[in-house]
Amino acid sequence: MNARCQLIIVGLTGVLALALVLPVIIVCRDWAFIDRNTGSRKGYREWFLLWRTGSWHHVSALETFMRSKHPGQFQQKWISYAGTGRDIFGQARLFGHGRPGPIVMLPPEILDSYCRLASETEQRRLYDLFSGGEREKIQSEVDRIYQAVLSDRGRKAEPSGSVIGSQPIRSATNGASSAAGSRH
Repeated sequence: MNARCQLIIVGLTGVLALALVLPVIIVCRDWAFIDRNTGSRKGYREWFLLWRTGSWHHVSALETFMRSKHPGQFQQKWISYAGTGRDIFGQARLFGHGRPGPIVMLPPEILDSYCRLASETEQRRLYDLFSGGEREKIQSEVDRIYQAVLSDRGRKAEPSGSVIGSQPIRSATNGASSAAGSRH
């Protein structure tokens, strides 16, 4: 076998080895955490050399309330809910996370909408319930919050009055095209 054939075989073997190895090498991990007590969320992307990028943080309305009204009793309990490892091609290859409980199923915008309408007493009760950690009670509350916010949004979307389904009345000047009076 001549040197050129050997070089081609070595090159193809190298390419094949890279094609088999690169997809299983985890180059970064997307981390996300939720505060079990308030529903606040944060996260970042961690690269294989422990370099972090893409940090983000959503402070919930419940956390804002607790920090401003009850700072002495406020505590956070951050729990991982996503730890997705990605290969060089961006494909998810590794999954790992904690068990934050039912609060993770409550989208931040739903919780924030609820807290904006809730009284201070209700917000404090909600914080105490979440921080108590009783899974069944928290799940019931999450379901109740969902229903309250979604039904409130549904009421706001419905038209009111006796003109439901009717069209607006057009005046003679509103519906007529006036070439002399319009300037484009």
